[in-house]
Amino acid sequence: MNLALFSNGPSDSPPTPLAILNIVIVHCHFERGGVTQVVENHVRWLAEQSDIDRIFLLSGDRIGGLSDQTLRSTESIILPGFDYDSVAPKTLCENVAARAGELLNQWNVQARTLQIHPEQTVIHWHNHSLGKNAAGPMVIQQMATAGWRLLLQIHDFAEDNRPENYAHLAVGTGASTKADLDTFMYPVATQIHYATLTRFDSQILAQIGIPDAQSHCLPNSVIAASSHQPDRPAALQRVRQAMALPQDANWCLYPVRGIRRKNVGEFLLVSRMTPPNCYSGLTLCPTNPLEKKSYERWRQVAKQFSPRSIFDAAHHPDISFADNLAASQFILSTSVAEGFGMAFLEPWLSRREVIARRLESVTADFEQSSVRLPKLYDALPIPGDKAWIQECRRESSEMFAKAWQSVPEAFRPSDATRLPAAVSPPLDDNVIDFGHLTPQRQIEVLQRVAIDSGFDTAVREHSAELIDWMHQVADPDLLQHNAKSIDQNYSLGRQGQQLKLIYQKLLSCKTDPSWTAPLNAGSALEIIHAARPLFPCRMEPLDD
Repeated sequence: MNLALFSNGPSDSPPTPLAILNIVIVHCHFERGGVTQVVENHVRWLAEQSDIDRIFLLSGDRIGGLSDQTLRSTESIILPGFDYDSVAPKTLCENVAARAGELLNQWNVQARTLQIHPEQTVIHWHNHSLGKNAAGPMVIQQMATAGWRLLLQIHDFAEDNRPENYAHLAVGTGASTKADLDTFMYPVATQIHYATLTRFDSQILAQIGIPDAQSHCLPNSVIAASSHQPDRPAALQRVRQAMALPQDANWCLYPVRGIRRKNVGEFLLVSRMTPPNCYSGLTLCPTNPLEKKSYERWRQVAKQFSPRSIFDAAHHPDISFADNLAASQFILSTSVAEGFGMAFLEPWLSRREVIARRLESVTADFEQSSVRLPKLYDALPIPGDKAWIQECRRESSEMFAKAWQSVPEAFRPSDATRLPAAVSPPLDDNVIDFGHLTPQRQIEVLQRVAIDSGFDTAVREHSAELIDWMHQVADPDLLQHNAKSIDQNYSLGRQGQQLKLIYQKLLSCKTDPSWTAPLNAGSALEIIHAARPLFPCRMEPLDD
């Protein structure tokens, strides 16, 4: 591993912030998606603060997801080669260290031209360690050495069942060991702070060795889909017409982009369990080619075995997201992994209840914030004989192992961590969680419930409570309580104030030209794998 590129140098480090504050918000792109929405919410609040002078958005060429309001409130800095490595030309990805140096040079030119100075600026960088651009962590270390103050906000971890991302970082950075890679991804210096979306992820950073004083839990702000709630009967009629549904049809919604970790196969099974006249909408088609391939496969499966599942529900020109929410009887989520979990909160602001698979890593925070989530299920039990269940578990474990075979051996999870995390224990000898099946086994189950009424009845009996929830009318007091709790705890103003306090801490710190490895460098992969069990749908290979 060549560390010559990252030698330490002099740094100016005033002890207190100046009156003028510049914010540079960094992400590889600003196309439509979760990170861009977080950035837009931050900009919306920051733009109204009198002591913040200028807001810059630094990215590659793709900025099509930014609203006109955000563009008016910010200045754009475009750096060629800063986008995802999969988007950038191949020649830009071959020598990652050289590209990091070139990106830093481009940044220095822009900073001089725009008169942006380290002592009065915070660099707020989103998802630096996800592995989408291997040069990013190298640029960060050089910027820290030069005295720039950085807030590194982590939405997702490359170590969290993303072997392609993790391998890309390992190879691109030239790391020799997991400890080397952790040093690149999680550098420690007084002028580097970290932010996570959940307390769960903050605890992961603490275990890796990020000092508590430099780590912050910064949840997303949650804003109603529309300032005006459409009338439900009118919205439902518009949805019926747009989606060509029967005139007596009801509607429920899964408001996500249908990528693999959203567990689309389970959405199809749950959709079969909704009341007989209820249709279920999955809102967004993925843009990533691999994810889109998975999505299109599930679309074809739905046509055969889950005909009341509607894909692309947010793509119809005559239907707004607010219409989709207003028309819904309830909101579904079958997701097995979330960075923050917006789908658990946003619907309540439109007075729609949420029925979802429990994700302790995110739902624990919501419940601690007085949001009541009484309709969360822990598993979707599928009955089967012992031999079938054992075979399913073996296939899931093999899928996990195969997914990590593309990663250099020195960077794979250890067997001691890998096997327990790969497949959770069966619910009992005769039942397995649908989420712990490979997608091919999920399709097998969907096919069988469609043609075998006895098996369909047995599956429904194991999920009787979930089915009962979907037949119930939402409690008005619960809708009101949760809307109030979310408005109080996840408002734009509350999260903005917290963000500003973090910026002030960074500007008040003395910078140190040196940076070090996190205290437990080399442990990040094992820590994250131990904390996050595998669901096979996340790791499914989709070869031609």
